[in-house]
Amino acid sequence: MNTAVEAALYRAFRLNPCVAVHELRMRMRGWRPFGVLLAYSCVACGAVLIALIPITLGQRYFGRELFQVGRIAFATLAHTQLTLIMLILPAYAAGAIALEREKRTLEMLRVSLVTPFDVVTGKIIVVLAFGAILLVSSLPVAAWCMMLGGLAPEEVFYSYSYLMMVGLFVSGLGILLSSFMGRSTGAVVATYGILIAIGVLSLLIPGMLMIPAMARGGPAGLGPVAAFAGTLVLGLITGWLGFLLLRALLARLLRKERRGPAALLAVGAMLCWVWYLMHPSGTVFKAIENSQVPWLMVFNPYAALASVMGGAFAQMVAAGPGMARGAVATLIIWAVIISIYLLTGAALWAGAVRVFARRRD
Repeated sequence: MNTAVEAALYRAFRLNPCVAVHELRMRMRGWRPFGVLLAYSCVACGAVLIALIPITLGQRYFGRELFQVGRIAFATLAHTQLTLIMLILPAYAAGAIALEREKRTLEMLRVSLVTPFDVVTGKIIVVLAFGAILLVSSLPVAAWCMMLGGLAPEEVFYSYSYLMMVGLFVSGLGILLSSFMGRSTGAVVATYGILIAIGVLSLLIPGMLMIPAMARGGPAGLGPVAAFAGTLVLGLITGWLGFLLLRALLARLLRKERRGPAALLAVGAMLCWVWYLMHPSGTVFKAIENSQVPWLMVFNPYAALASVMGGAFAQMVAAGPGMARGAVATLIIWAVIISIYLLTGAALWAGAVRVFARRRD
């Protein structure tokens, strides 16, 4: 059975899963992974119980909003899991390759038949698998929140898929820094520092942009200048990420003599994508121009989680003229955020493969 699975993975993705299998066995030995799993489950359950205590003790003050108890409990659970994911997975990912370098075992990997793609992909798969185990362990608590009422099944799906994409992003960032830096401690500190900077700047910048609009009493709209800058940055980033992914796939799937023309086609496709985004009459340009400043808050992990769960935040960020409302707005926001995290995480993974292949120490 294992041989068939390994052969299928190699034929489909040119991936040798020996590193992933070995890492899974090593990671799940001893009491530490099960201790982390137990602590994760206890913290998640405890946060939900603490959130329900004031509601239970003060039911007369909530009145008609008692049907929202399940939503409040699940929001507490989701935000607690987001905090735990951003605390646990970066530490695992940032030490994945740097620890091999510190223990002097990286040379054995380099002289073996496994490629840099196999090493980096195997290690990030293990980190994501552990993150998936953590999320699955909280599903009974999510089901209990649904039984309390006020929570739709699609909100659970949106939230868990978002948490998995955040896990991919932080794991890719940790793997990249682990490939680049020589010490695991430095990689862990740098990973947490970048995540803290993202969280702070993603709230500080929209807040500063909203001050002039609040001073004049008008709506905090982005406008055409911000739409041009936003579509330019979005086009360049997504185009660059897409080019990195296509180049990595072409290097794995095509022969050397066919990679040049295919790469030129990929560059042309990326340029067309950037032109499409920046066109003044395009849907993306109009959507950014008519959007409100709170849309920028979706780059904050906690604000993004609140938006994919729907509710007031989704209505606030979709309050511009011509924007969708209700469940459609939540679906659009979820698709945009998931795409951003998926592309960024995949690009970080591709960058880690490239750095690991070039670095020889």
